Amino acid sequence: MPVVDCIITAAGLSSRMGKWKMMLPWHAGTILDASIKNALQFCNRVILVSGYRATEIHNRYANQPNIIITYNPDYAQGLFTSIKVGAAAVNSGHCFITHGDMPELNNDIFRKIWALRNDNALIPCYQGQPGHPVLLSKKCLLQAISQPDVSNMRQALLRGKHNLIEINDARITLDIDTPEDFINAQNRHR
Repeated sequence: MPVVDCIITAAGLSSRMGKWKMMLPWHAGTILDASIKNALQFCNRVILVSGYRATEIHNRYANQPNIIITYNPDYAQGLFTSIKVGAAAVNSGHCFITHGDMPELNNDIFRKIWALRNDNALIPCYQGQPGHPVLLSKKCLLQAISQPDVSNMRQALLRGKHNLIEINDARITLDIDTPEDFINAQNRHR
């Protein structure tokens, strides 16, 4: 297992879902459980960024030594603020970034992207659509979060050195944002 951290954002309100999606059932656990488990199959640490309902996240994951929980007090201002909070806890030379609502990313996906690592941000794409997990060097991460006048991480990454890498796996683009997404994801696993 390589020494690499993975920032997983789980701070949002889940407004498009209509209810908090992180603890929706997924197999034997929750959507967030699966996202963390999948990252830990390849990464040695998960930096879990909480915000909305942070106490529930803390209570569920606090006693796991390979999960570092960070809190984003500005979570209502968007995902970019959560990535900045998570970046402060990164110890490894490279870091993956993904979302807590992507329970279908697996060890094979992380491994394929890791094999292509360089000093740039690697943004996986499926049929031209950007996805996750993004892999970047710590230097690239720090440059991205310090970009002036950017409103999101993708914009910050595209301004810096980056490579779009085609990964022939639709799961890199499948996050669960709406009730329809949730139903479709569950149907794929029956």
